[in-house]
Amino acid sequence: MHSFFLFFFIYLIGDYMYLYTGGKTGGHIMPLIRLIKESDAEAIYVGQKGNLEEKLCKSNDILFLGIEHNKNKILMGLKGYRYLLGELKNKRIDAIISTGGYVSLACILFGIKNKIPLFLIEENVVLGAVNKFFYPFCKKVFLAFELEKNKNKMLLTGLPIREYIKRPVYNKYDILVIGGSLGSKPLCLIADELSKKYKVCLVAGRYYKDFKNNSNLDVLEYTEDIYSYMAGSKIIIARAGASTAQEIFMMNKPFICIPSMKTKGNHQYHNAKFLSEKKACFLVLENQAAGDIDRLINNILLNPQISINMSDSQNKLYKSNAAKKILTEIEETINGI
Repeated sequence: MHSFFLFFFIYLIGDYMYLYTGGKTGGHIMPLIRLIKESDAEAIYVGQKGNLEEKLCKSNDILFLGIEHNKNKILMGLKGYRYLLGELKNKRIDAIISTGGYVSLACILFGIKNKIPLFLIEENVVLGAVNKFFYPFCKKVFLAFELEKNKNKMLLTGLPIREYIKRPVYNKYDILVIGGSLGSKPLCLIADELSKKYKVCLVAGRYYKDFKNNSNLDVLEYTEDIYSYMAGSKIIIARAGASTAQEIFMMNKPFICIPSMKTKGNHQYHNAKFLSEKKACFLVLENQAAGDIDRLINNILLNPQISINMSDSQNKLYKSNAAKKILTEIEETINGI
């Protein structure tokens, strides 16, 4: 009983320290940043030096420890592990929260060595390689989507996404094209072609300088106000990243999904196939886009019932308050409640 009140007191004053890790893409990074913002615990983010996660941590005033890049992922993990031994010496870490990616190896190894509770977040419909390998060592796996073979440690919580703050809609568009955190040249080319017929907004990422505004095309490198652009668009075309999909579902927008076929384990295709089967999006393969996109756009614009039906399907997949659910499970698990 005494220990329960001690843990409860610690919870009230927020005297926890959580280590977060995951990198390279926004799908790995944004859920962790949302958790950090929702949590009262102190936070340290471990990622790859010079990568997107460092930039986003800096803009959000999050303490960041950067691991040097190495083409040999195993060697990168081992060197990163030694780096963390020095940087985290004498620090009490209460939990490690990982979204996967090879940059998380160092942090997870550090946690296993020091017997720190490990929690995994799986944003895709199939377990990633790192999450699959370290599953036996974790306390819980938090799922964005229900997997076919859920095990005891797996919980369907939904995926933490950027906080929705209602802002003015800047412009009205027929189509919003989102290339993902790393950008997508094929989607940029599709947006450029569609602008010959429709009013289009393109979030181009690293390809921003390769495409120019015209009377029908607004090109952005990145925006913190993605929800405003979603709200002002009739249709959204995007990759099959889980974070982007969840944001679209929250906004209830018709979604044409063109998955990248070059992702690890082809997870974007599996995501898109799953969402399409649930009628939450239209799946279009990259090599078929030229013939299918215009037909789909016309159908959606001319048949309002398509948007209504898709919105209903998206509502069944979207889980609200994912960050709070995950943080509560973590706190209760480390406190033995």
